[in-house]
Amino acid sequence: MLDLLRRKAQSPYLQATVLIIIVVFVFWGVGNNTGGARNAVATVNGEPITLGEYDKALGTTLDNYRNQFGGTLPKGFVESFGVKKQVLQDLIQKVLLQQGGAEMGIHVSDAEIQNAVKEMTVFQNNGLFDVDRYHEVLKASQLTPTKFEAGLRNDLLLGKIADQLAGFARITNHESETRFLYENAEIRLDYAVFTPADYVDQVQVSPEALATYFEKNKENYKTALQLKLSYLAFRNSEATKDLTVSEEEIQEYYRSHESEFSRPEKRRASHILLQTTEENRAARRQEIDAILARVKSGEDFASLARQFSEDGSASRGGDLDFFTRGQMVKPFEDAVFALAKGAISDVVTTQFGYHIIQLTDIQPAAVTPLETAKNDIEHKLKQQKAANIVFEKANEAYEKIIFAGSLAKYAENFSVTPAETDFFSQDSPPAALADAPAVIDTAFTLKKGELSSLLETPDGFIIFLVADTKEPVVPELNAVKERVEKDFIAQEAKNISRKAAEESLIAVKEKDAVFAEKIKEKGGAVKESAYFSRSSMTADGLPAAVIEAGFRLNEKTPYPETILEAENAFYVCRFKDKKDVGKDSEQARQAFDAQLTAEKERAIMEAWTMLLMKNGKITTNEQYLN
Repeated sequence: MLDLLRRKAQSPYLQATVLIIIVVFVFWGVGNNTGGARNAVATVNGEPITLGEYDKALGTTLDNYRNQFGGTLPKGFVESFGVKKQVLQDLIQKVLLQQGGAEMGIHVSDAEIQNAVKEMTVFQNNGLFDVDRYHEVLKASQLTPTKFEAGLRNDLLLGKIADQLAGFARITNHESETRFLYENAEIRLDYAVFTPADYVDQVQVSPEALATYFEKNKENYKTALQLKLSYLAFRNSEATKDLTVSEEEIQEYYRSHESEFSRPEKRRASHILLQTTEENRAARRQEIDAILARVKSGEDFASLARQFSEDGSASRGGDLDFFTRGQMVKPFEDAVFALAKGAISDVVTTQFGYHIIQLTDIQPAAVTPLETAKNDIEHKLKQQKAANIVFEKANEAYEKIIFAGSLAKYAENFSVTPAETDFFSQDSPPAALADAPAVIDTAFTLKKGELSSLLETPDGFIIFLVADTKEPVVPELNAVKERVEKDFIAQEAKNISRKAAEESLIAVKEKDAVFAEKIKEKGGAVKESAYFSRSSMTADGLPAAVIEAGFRLNEKTPYPETILEAENAFYVCRFKDKKDVGKDSEQARQAFDAQLTAEKERAIMEAWTMLLMKNGKITTNEQYLN
């Protein structure tokens, strides 16, 4: 409804009706028909998946994606990849598996929960479970023991289900051997590459050919849609010019934002880490004690770290750079902040293993004086004041435009002159709006005569009207001749290279034909690939599509039926030879068997999950997925 009001704000009858509509909104509100379970995003055989559970899972998933993309998700990523539906699907499958496990008689006892908690090294102190440490870690993670243990119960149950189903994932010796040979047998190809760039000189360009090409492809040369905007910009940078900030305001900000002007103590440490498991803990303790003795006898710490440490810092001599409290696990942190500069710790135990720590530097805590911070505070407070003032002005103007019925009428009533752009395309915005891509994107979703909503920009807010449009048109050939000629040459060169490759393939298939000679006659050169296998689909110089086709070739069928096109080039290839897996591959065979078993386990789990979904009664609340 509000969108309709905005888009039709130029309508002459709107001013007379908008007040009535707003009164209806105020007194009656907007209807909402969500049905019964308002907080259930889905129900699985009567068991609800709450909005809280869904929001938490979605938040975790989006955080993971943001980390992968360096902090910001690409525009439209969530919608394009159906992230919301995928998160809900995962939650539904998890509930189904839990229900299926219960039907199979699989349960997790309280004793199993207790043992699992006690075995987690994050809750241990000197190798033993510490109740205080347990509550401390959970509190830092904003979890209660009840919530954590409920989640742990579900995880253990899913693990038990997986173990139960894994019993069906048996592999026979024949199956293992057949698959292993199939995946690891290596082949080589002889091949030639025909690239369009090598045939550009053979292309003949004539006015007739160019005109014919343009006529067939003229839609590709249409001009872009262009808009002309009339707009009001409300800029923070202009509002700050007339603003002042008092000494009292600066001092109050400084007092109320102490953490902003204080730098906590930082310490720089190096360490030597030996990772441990329950099985090797005693043996590893002897190793770390021996290394500690060497450190204390005067051997170079960095050299010993490079030789023995088992984490990524080893290559840097164990250096971990500067860090503050709260950035390392607590036993490690406690040891570091108890050391004097240059001192070396005794053996420190964490969930990662055994550490020896050397404190290499200390940056004391510091506070930026008010006089030093004063200018920055004044600038920040001006920005805050300006942002508030600008928003109020922009919002007031927008409301008045709506009541006036048009931007032009508002401008007339209040003696305001909107700025105007020339015609521009979406990829060439005017300089005044170049820093606001979201505004440009919005503009190209509107039609001539439509008004935007109140839109935020990096420097404030903007309201605009699409004053005029220039629809896309096909230009005259002369206007785009250079571009058309370039495209024509590229297409013709591609056609010539394709024809050369096709003729080469026909020629080499002739009886007693010599592959290299026939390829050379057509202007190509024969290359020999490295050996490649299905388990390692790589060979220098060969695209994946050619490698995939190569697996269909053998001594009886050495040539493909047609040439292969990949990466804007054409390939003619021939089977050269095959190399079976050697007898010294027993270790690789064992690793393959483990991989094949895991593959079968996943397939069984997926099949069982699909059966549960097919037989289950599942309902979803689509309003949460839009």
